[in-house]
Amino acid sequence: MKKLRKLAKTVLMRGVRALPRVARVAIFEELVAEKSAFRVAGDLARTIGITGFVAEGDAGVIRGALDDDTGLRRYARDGLWSPHQISLFTNAFVDHGGTYLDIGANIGLTVIPVAQNSQVICHAFEPEPSNFRYLSENVAVNCRAGNVRLHNIALCDQNGSLPFEIAVRHSGDHRISMTDAKGELGEHNRQKMIVAAKRLDDVVMDLPEPIAVKIDVQGAEPFVILGGRNTLSRAILLGLEFWPYSMRRMGGDINAVLAFLVDHFREGSIAAGDADKPAAWEPITSVAASLQQFATNAKREYLDVLVRKV
Repeated sequence: MKKLRKLAKTVLMRGVRALPRVARVAIFEELVAEKSAFRVAGDLARTIGITGFVAEGDAGVIRGALDDDTGLRRYARDGLWSPHQISLFTNAFVDHGGTYLDIGANIGLTVIPVAQNSQVICHAFEPEPSNFRYLSENVAVNCRAGNVRLHNIALCDQNGSLPFEIAVRHSGDHRISMTDAKGELGEHNRQKMIVAAKRLDDVVMDLPEPIAVKIDVQGAEPFVILGGRNTLSRAILLGLEFWPYSMRRMGGDINAVLAFLVDHFREGSIAAGDADKPAAWEPITSVAASLQQFATNAKREYLDVLVRKV
């Protein structure tokens, strides 16, 4: 085996040397590009038994997976995470306590800054075991007030268990599987596991107000809302990802989501997915109309939506 590896390495090096200079430069630039460099570093770390990376920024010291070349890579590069959105949530609790729900908490980049206010009771929901392990470690290191409750479950419109699709190199794109239909992004080829699922209204009750909520569950938002209408309707501030492609693939009711927003909130703001722009508030009816049009015309694009009562 060692001889075979040595031979392969020799052949590869000779092949690269034989390429024109322009081609060699292009290969080098690709290798040192941000995403490629992160992947190469992860692959090298794996060969010597390292299982995760650590990055430091405004949320503190954060641990994550070697192949998380979206969230952890961005945090390592920028030293911060969605500052405009997080400031809205932290400001919702200035000078008082309340409840923050982080649904789709991933490794904790959103819940940890909010939890720095010890008066706020935070509930973080993350069903995927690896993400949940990092979430638990990150909360233990960065949240010393003991005000974060961790839930290793998926939130849905039913109690029980559900298949769960595992994404490759994107730990924020794992999602519940509500269909065996082929996906345009190849989701039907993903490995699946079984996770526990519960209705939000059956998990958290008698929450201190005010309540603020973030939902980022890769298209399962309609099912989270169905199982948590009583709790979510009390929120003064709600942020959610709006991804019509994935909602439809799961069989979610987009119109029911829009009706819920109109019934319970007065204003909203829309931004391109992951753009983290300052909120530009509009009447909720205008926001719902824009989202309806987007759902009609969008292919696989998604939006970040904020709504509030005041």
